[in-house]
Amino acid sequence: MTTLSTTYATFRAELRDAIASAPWPSPEAGFLAYIQIGNPMQRGLATDRLDETPMLASAGYQYTDPSFSRPAAYDEEWTRHFRRLSQRQAFPLDRESYFYRPLDLLGICIGARHCPAVTDDDRKWVKQVLNDGAARLAEHSRSHYLGAIAAAQLGITWTMRSTPRVQDLPLASLSLLYWIASQDGLANGIGLTITTKDLAAIILQQAFTVQNTYDDLADAGLILQATEAIIDKTIKARIEDTWEVPLNRQAAQALVRTICERFAIVANTLTQRHDNRATLTIIDEYDVQDLLEALLKLHFTDVRPEEWTPSYAGNASRMDFLLKPEQIVVEAKMTRKGLGQKELVSQLAVDILRYQAHQDCKTLICFVYDPTGQCSSPQALENDLTKAHGNLTVAVVVQPKSY
Repeated sequence: MTTLSTTYATFRAELRDAIASAPWPSPEAGFLAYIQIGNPMQRGLATDRLDETPMLASAGYQYTDPSFSRPAAYDEEWTRHFRRLSQRQAFPLDRESYFYRPLDLLGICIGARHCPAVTDDDRKWVKQVLNDGAARLAEHSRSHYLGAIAAAQLGITWTMRSTPRVQDLPLASLSLLYWIASQDGLANGIGLTITTKDLAAIILQQAFTVQNTYDDLADAGLILQATEAIIDKTIKARIEDTWEVPLNRQAAQALVRTICERFAIVANTLTQRHDNRATLTIIDEYDVQDLLEALLKLHFTDVRPEEWTPSYAGNASRMDFLLKPEQIVVEAKMTRKGLGQKELVSQLAVDILRYQAHQDCKTLICFVYDPTGQCSSPQALENDLTKAHGNLTVAVVVQPKSY
């Protein structure tokens, strides 16, 4: 039997295997626990070689665990080594120091923030390092992003002076930005203006269409966390939006649109009666409403005409038809001299704002009957307004179309 898998599924499995191999204690494993990818710190307390910066940083990450259990003297031991670190050069010419190892820097700052034995006086030296160090790292580098997270632990802000070009960033950096953007207050504090939604789009595109690589286990964790969170959120949002819809709202929307799209055919057919008998002649908007109501009642059992919408800008307005079980409002308009495309856009914009406040309206379908071709570009009118407006789904149907 041949086993088939998507590129992303293979990549995800590789990421999980790599993350599971992260040795503890290590700054990489500590960081993975910090972003809540696994919990390698359950393997035991980091106690050995705390005089070495990577081990001190690993121990610092332990303080992110609310259930962190340690001996009574442990906090004093960590603090003693933290104080000794202040005697080391933070910015050597060869860049061989904890400052230029961002996972080390972050673990140390987390420990400095949360270890109860560390005092405000103890923190002064590392705060000065953070204040002096922001300009020493390329602004849109991985090191700068992680450094900004480390600085934020101690109330220091590294503000971005420009917006990163996301199309130029690798998946690991995009995933790191996604994590930052997901943290309350952190993105605003450092000046990151890219939304999680915008980042999610390019992350998914890269995850599914690009051959991706990562430099270390921390990057693997960031990529796994971002892609799984985005995919999970996307699937849940789609299910919540459509889970019950096929039996009611989605099918109803399609049916109402079909009625609107064939309205002109019905109207024209009615004008050709046997022996020239009297018929419904559509002269104005009221005639459109009468015929549309009859067509809707062929398919829907609860069609409520002229329901009052909530007040908007001090004025209340009546909607044409409410299909309450399906939570759909159908609004009918007929063009005339003085009510062309420009005026319709203005009216519909106000209608959309009104219906956003109506508790029984989740979908607004605006039918525009245009028998004399007053709409100069009916397709543009439909395309411009047919979309989600906040929590309200809007569809505009113009018939007949004259091009």
